[in-house]
Amino acid sequence: MFKVVFIFLFLIGAIAQLHAAIVETNTSPQSILSTPQNLSLNSFGQWVIGWGTGAEGARQRLDNIQREDVLIIKQKGATLEMIIAWQQYYEQEALNNPNNPTARYRARLMKKITELW
Repeated sequence: MFKVVFIFLFLIGAIAQLHAAIVETNTSPQSILSTPQNLSLNSFGQWVIGWGTGAEGARQRLDNIQREDVLIIKQKGATLEMIIAWQQYYEQEALNNPNNPTARYRARLMKKITELW
């Protein structure tokens, strides 16, 4: 009986450590990727990039963004390196989750911004 309890406690401890390791690796993109003045992703997207809300907002911005808009994005503190990093993040997100049209449009928008840079 004592061995069963010991094995049970050992397994619980192992599972808890595994869970902690998984949780620690699932960090938000904000903690890895930078934004101007450490803005939240929401503020960065809406105030700096201007992508609105959801897939439709990103698609509309993609369809309408001009070189003049990119100048404003630069003035708000975005760097080319930031834009490229976020483009890569959203490209990977679109690959990992094909049912996420927002990531697909945001990746294309960031790519277009780099082309207009």
